Amino acid sequence: MKEVDVAIVGGGMTGILAARKLMNTGFKVLVLDKSKSVGGRLATRRINDGRADHGAQFFTVRTDSFQQMVDEWEENRWVSRWFGEKHPRYKAANGMNQLVKNLANEIPLQLVSKVERIERNEEKYVAFSEGGEQVKASAILFTPPAPQTLELLENSEVLLSEEAAKALKEITFDPALVCLLTMKGETAGLSLEGHKDSDLPDGIERIVDNQIKGISDEKIISIYATAAFSKVYYNQEDESILDQMLAKLGHFLPREAISSWQLKRWRYAQANHVHHHPFLQVSIKEPVYVAGDAFLHEEDQAGKTRIESAVISGLSAAEELQRFLNERAST
Repeated sequence: MKEVDVAIVGGGMTGILAARKLMNTGFKVLVLDKSKSVGGRLATRRINDGRADHGAQFFTVRTDSFQQMVDEWEENRWVSRWFGEKHPRYKAANGMNQLVKNLANEIPLQLVSKVERIERNEEKYVAFSEGGEQVKASAILFTPPAPQTLELLENSEVLLSEEAAKALKEITFDPALVCLLTMKGETAGLSLEGHKDSDLPDGIERIVDNQIKGISDEKIISIYATAAFSKVYYNQEDESILDQMLAKLGHFLPREAISSWQLKRWRYAQANHVHHHPFLQVSIKEPVYVAGDAFLHEEDQAGKTRIESAVISGLSAAEELQRFLNERAST
């Protein structure tokens, strides 16, 4: 059985930034994620010789502290400015997922490891994964979407206060459907940056040309449905969803120009109700915390989930975990 100071469930931006901060101050951590790679909703898919971002397409900066981090990423050539004057949009080299992989370098990871419950072991916790792996930790940080975290907590030997349970239940998400189209030829109607999010048909939120964006050698288009469209069609067959989306965009993306396609479903894409604190402690008696992009700092002016809120949440949770672990060590 592995033993660490902090077990972090979820390898998205929140979990990876929290792990980096804790490691830099000398704590032993392990990040557990159910997927084959870190990244969460910073997702990039390889298709033949191309790539396509199909989660977050970019991020913006609104705080000085985050700008300092982004400046460092830019110096490392991990990110670059894509478009926009006010709050410039940043893209990641070789796809958004690569940014998280770069940040996760040297962080201990346990991938393809879906945590199903937490049990007590004296004053510590043991995280059990579906594959049978066990990890003992002094503290736990959960970073999956709140509905998944709540379900996991309810299946665990962790005291969950009524206030914390209520707060987690109040965090709700809209789904998103994203269609990835590999094209035979050129397309028309996008900006020079390869991004369009205005003057689109009802039901379509965003269109991105990943080749023009600079992350793909092939012409792969990412089409994002709106939350309203995604709610209606989420459980339909893939081809039916494609038909509905192409019917709205036939003049722009004729079916005969498509050589292949894929569909991605995000059940928890964008929080429509957030928590106004960067993390949540499940009870005052438990060193178990919840964080993520839906946990916003009280002074957050944007008021919605985004990559910056995930970063601030992870760093804030790490600071709180440091305080707890240092206090325990001194007693």
